[in-house]
Amino acid sequence: MTIHRNIIVDRQGTLGRIILNRPEARNPMDKVTSGEILAGLKHHFADPEVRSVVISGEGDAFCAGGDLKQMAAFQEMSPVEAWHWPAAIVEMHQLMLKADKPVIAAVNGPASAGGMGLAGMCDVIVALRGATFAVPEAKVGLFPMIIVAHLARAIPRKILLDMMLTGDPIDADEAWRIGFVNRVAVDREEMWAEVERYAKRFAAVAPTAIALGRRAFTLLSDMPAHQALDAAQFLNLPFFFGDDMKEGANAFLERRRPEWSQYPPTDD
Repeated sequence: MTIHRNIIVDRQGTLGRIILNRPEARNPMDKVTSGEILAGLKHHFADPEVRSVVISGEGDAFCAGGDLKQMAAFQEMSPVEAWHWPAAIVEMHQLMLKADKPVIAAVNGPASAGGMGLAGMCDVIVALRGATFAVPEAKVGLFPMIIVAHLARAIPRKILLDMMLTGDPIDADEAWRIGFVNRVAVDREEMWAEVERYAKRFAAVAPTAIALGRRAFTLLSDMPAHQALDAAQFLNLPFFFGDDMKEGANAFLERRRPEWSQYPPTDD
């Protein structure tokens, strides 16, 4: 386990964990925290023992978004300083577009502003039933610029714009209904059990299928359909000529667990 200033980074089996650790302040996304989360993601993505990553928060909140006390100093900054302030957040979102491991958000409480963006950049969201999601920046004279890049790919346009223009929250059940949340848990025990189930399933499938497929999905889903179909023919080739597809097919025919090129068989 590594305890940073504002987060905890550790690993449980094949699951890398990043836990926001300022519960007394509702885990705000300040400049230090965003830099630490970015470093934590890079650490887990580089660790060959990690097959998936989870991001969650200590206490009763997932992440309250930007630290308004820090943001109040913007007017005293130069334009260059203000432009660089969210650099780690932008890099974090950029990294998630090309990550080769799936990332789960375990949303244990309110996820607001940048906190909703943090959840939205993840591949899977498991939310506690009492969790809420909101982008209230307009209520304090801002607009949620950076997180639009991921949220607009995860939430229907008019629903997202409604949330951004009014600042009104939605609860976990509504977030599930619109397809933003994958699972709703009744309590923390169930939430973490669901995260563990995802981690075990991610560890059981071919690592190249996840690494290459996740990147391909990002590319193809952003292309016009005719371009995506042409690109998909080329993107198939690494799978067709790779060791994992051969091993997966043989394992299926021989009724055994596959032994992937980078990892031993899992127990589950």
